[in-house]
Amino acid sequence: MKTGKWFQRKALTLTAVLVLGVMAPVMAAENQEALSLKQVIDTALQNNPTLLESQKRWEGKMDSVPVATALSNPKFGIMKDDANGLFSPGTAMMTEYSLTQEIMNPSKLKSMGKMAISDGLMSKANYMDKRMEVYSTAKQTYYDLLYAEKALEIGKENQQLMGQLVQIAQVNYSTGMVSLQDTLRAQTEFSKMTTDLLNMAAMEAVAKAQLNTVMNRYADSTLAVKEEFSASAPNFDLAGLTQQALDGKPAVISMQRQVEMAQAGVEVAKKQKLPDYEVQLAYKDRKQTEMQTQPDTWRIGVMAMLPIWQDKNNGQIKSAGAILDAAKASLTNMQNMTSLDIQMALTVAQTAWRRIDLYQNTIIPQAEQTYQAGIVGYTNGKVDFMAVLDSLNALRNAKLDSYKARVDYEKAVANVEKAVGKPLFTSGPQP
Repeated sequence: MKTGKWFQRKALTLTAVLVLGVMAPVMAAENQEALSLKQVIDTALQNNPTLLESQKRWEGKMDSVPVATALSNPKFGIMKDDANGLFSPGTAMMTEYSLTQEIMNPSKLKSMGKMAISDGLMSKANYMDKRMEVYSTAKQTYYDLLYAEKALEIGKENQQLMGQLVQIAQVNYSTGMVSLQDTLRAQTEFSKMTTDLLNMAAMEAVAKAQLNTVMNRYADSTLAVKEEFSASAPNFDLAGLTQQALDGKPAVISMQRQVEMAQAGVEVAKKQKLPDYEVQLAYKDRKQTEMQTQPDTWRIGVMAMLPIWQDKNNGQIKSAGAILDAAKASLTNMQNMTSLDIQMALTVAQTAWRRIDLYQNTIIPQAEQTYQAGIVGYTNGKVDFMAVLDSLNALRNAKLDSYKARVDYEKAVANVEKAVGKPLFTSGPQP
């Protein structure tokens, strides 16, 4: 009996340590209002720094479109002629004022404008793709946190059951039904569960830090989330989703804009064979003297750049053509990878959905019945301790795996949405 009391005191001590070490952050989180999935995603989309960076890059590209089609700055010049000395310009007999404007061939400017617009639209598509990436990351990290919290909760429940088993083992030992070895095994398993709970608490802390980071908050900020499972059954049409992605996925659109920009680059290269121009307007102010009187005059000049070095022009055309071919290949690869990503994500989602049904309707009920029967048998001395311990672990694993299947399904749906480029359910959070 003394040994039984010692084990009981030991169990209470370990439980107290667990409560102080593991429950402290949980109690702190309960003082804060729990965030819904929509609030988590909205906060991430509003504050995520990588998303803000992508947005500013897009805005910068669009602001640079007028620069690509603008004329160069005009040049204003003053020339002194017929001066008595190099450092005495005031003695010059004539002062010429000139205004010169370089004019790129309008056809070239048009093609360069098309390149700049395509570049800006590509940056916009990259921004939209980044929004979808942040949306998916926030959603998956949210469910990682839910799983970590559930694992900790199930672990605590399992330890409570283990505590009851310790007490039963102590009673059976005191009555001589079992040996001391069963009591020692029960106590050892209880201690191991305490270590497992500490590891689960660490996993929960990491998940919170990751979710805080996605929302651009300090990693150690207090965080509490509501449990939400919003995805419905995976009644998805693979062909329809694939076509939606090929038509509207931001990453695919970005590659299409890159092809358009490369095509405009080929046009610019070909139009380098066209001449550019320079127009000059000059006014000559002649100094009037008693010996000589000459009227002031105006001068208008037009010059053209003659692209006579065809080797240079042909090299530019070939280079632009190679860039266009590379862009087309990248687009084809993006389309192929998009189709593959959708199919793989759908397969994972459908598998997780079947696992949910199997665990909830078959495995968990069977595990609970096996554990209860084992407890009754062990209490009556008809079942050995290891059989009960195995049934307890099986019940814990079944509950945890069932919850993981639900989490895996939600994360797989998030991957499908990322592959398609938009949410699948209009009732849920939107990027």
